[in-house]
Amino acid sequence: MEIYMKKIFITLGDYNGIGVEIVIKSLLKLPSIENQYIILGSDKIYNFYKKILGIKNFKFKTIESIDTIKDSGIYIYNIENINIDIKPGELTKDAGEAAGKSIVLATKYAKKYNGSIVTPPINKESLHMGGFYYPGHTEFISNLLGNEKYLMILDGEIIRVALVTTHLPLKDVSKNLSEDIIYSKGLILYNSLVKDYGIKNPTIGICSLNPHASDGGLFGDEEKKIIEPAARKLRTSTNCNILGPLPSDTMFTKSFVEKVDAYLVMYHDQGLIPLKLLTFGKGINFTAGLSIVRTSPDHGTAFNIAGKGIADYHSMYNALISADLFMESRRVLK
Repeated sequence: MEIYMKKIFITLGDYNGIGVEIVIKSLLKLPSIENQYIILGSDKIYNFYKKILGIKNFKFKTIESIDTIKDSGIYIYNIENINIDIKPGELTKDAGEAAGKSIVLATKYAKKYNGSIVTPPINKESLHMGGFYYPGHTEFISNLLGNEKYLMILDGEIIRVALVTTHLPLKDVSKNLSEDIIYSKGLILYNSLVKDYGIKNPTIGICSLNPHASDGGLFGDEEKKIIEPAARKLRTSTNCNILGPLPSDTMFTKSFVEKVDAYLVMYHDQGLIPLKLLTFGKGINFTAGLSIVRTSPDHGTAFNIAGKGIADYHSMYNALISADLFMESRRVLK
């Protein structure tokens, strides 16, 4: 009987941050290496961090081609034409360029080999310095896949939040909302809860945009004009229990958190504040709706502790485990 081994591609992240450290720690903590974990980066960078962190038991094989991989294990594929000048805690063009090239390569190979992508943290400023002008991983990978529709889900197990808008100034949120956009994101969320998470009849809580859900139009009209119609459409087109739209200070109370499978929130901080209050350091970012699985930890590069050996790996570990589980869910449903 042939053993099914998944290809999980791990990007480089910003090599001046904590990414390499948390990848090493996470892979060492896996109960067993049953998949092919392929780091698209540089063995020079990994050996540098192994040395300064004093981690001697992290073993990997350097490869020149993905096609040569036959067995489970940890592999490093050296990216060509990147400048390696490691300066833990510093913002550099070279690190941003290397991070961007790794994302491009990971997306290409995940698509080609039916694999998944796990992305350690990047610094958006250094990414831009390196010539990749994207607001984040989510938009970057979606664009590389031909602008596939996506939904950013932050998953802390006890709470999941899905973002209608992602990296926008707060003043621009309202004009980037519409009934169609909210419905489309809600539909991706519903399908992901059913197919990726295996929840047959999910409960989705939809958050309002304005205080008190606008109080009948006193504090805005987005609820009446666009959010409520989108919620009604989701109720009639899915096998889903839709709650709301209700104000955030109602939705994120304990009684709602316990009964809601996922929240659909209108903007970034509306969802990430409660998520990180409850699960910081353990949650993951999952990009639902894409043709490939992509997960990441729920935190940034943490330049202030880079290279010190004190970074918490649990969110990265959960991202690796989740990529495996989501791939298995999709494989079973095929």
